Amino acid sequence: MTIVNQGVDFIIDHLFETLTVDMIADHCCFSRYYYHRLFKSVTGESIYGFIKRLRLETAAFKLIKFPHLSITYIAAELGYSSSNFSVLFKIHYGLSPSRFRSCPRLPLEPGSKLVLERIRNLQKNKPEALLSRMDRQISFKEIPDINLMYQRFKGCYQDLPHVWQVFCEKMERLFPGFPVEYYGISYDDPLIAGENRCLYDLCANVPRTVKVREENFRKIPAGSYLCYYFDGHVRELGRIYNDLFGVWMPHRGYITGPGLCFERYHPATEGGNIVMDICVPVLSGIRAQIQK
Repeated sequence: MTIVNQGVDFIIDHLFETLTVDMIADHCCFSRYYYHRLFKSVTGESIYGFIKRLRLETAAFKLIKFPHLSITYIAAELGYSSSNFSVLFKIHYGLSPSRFRSCPRLPLEPGSKLVLERIRNLQKNKPEALLSRMDRQISFKEIPDINLMYQRFKGCYQDLPHVWQVFCEKMERLFPGFPVEYYGISYDDPLIAGENRCLYDLCANVPRTVKVREENFRKIPAGSYLCYYFDGHVRELGRIYNDLFGVWMPHRGYITGPGLCFERYHPATEGGNIVMDICVPVLSGIRAQIQK
């Protein structure tokens, strides 16, 4: 599984670039034929099918959450011409990108339709009170490289509290007496991928002097990040993510940039709240270039 995760990480890190099976197999030090079979046996998808799905789900996310982005811009970002993008998108979702944006066809779970309607309403009617509250929670920071050991989870985000508990207990056993910093990397929006198909990495920034065999490692690259300070109950996180990406960022003129969105956890509080920074690589100041 670790070898497949290396390939998945490579794909995610280079999703907007030209990717081939040879490149991914070489990165993992296997022949293309063996690695392709291994990848499909673990993920249930071919490498090209996996890449195409991730790109189209990224496009669907931006069509919904960033209404000021033009379809041409989204297609070009993913390496497609407008015509090729429209064809591939319609095959995958059954709707053209423009039709999907106005009336998305998604694997909606109970309650998701109400979430989507709320996002749409807040996008159309500028919610000054909400934006002002979020302004006070947001800062911009230069973050250095972060080397992480991680455990990959696929499923429903609501199941993560128990998974986190088990992961933290494991880290305490592996690194007794060492200060371990915890991070989370969310790869999927439940509105797009479906609630039970979300990919998430539980991560620990462990001491560099300690070597652990047969574990997954990855790096969050240094860069400028928008950081939202969250102090609240875990059940509030879904709303905060939707407000940040679907409301605050488009209203304030930001879009996601290259890189990983991640959570940087603070020490637990006595009240039981989760305290974290939600860190997002962003682009700004390009609204005039990307209007519909």
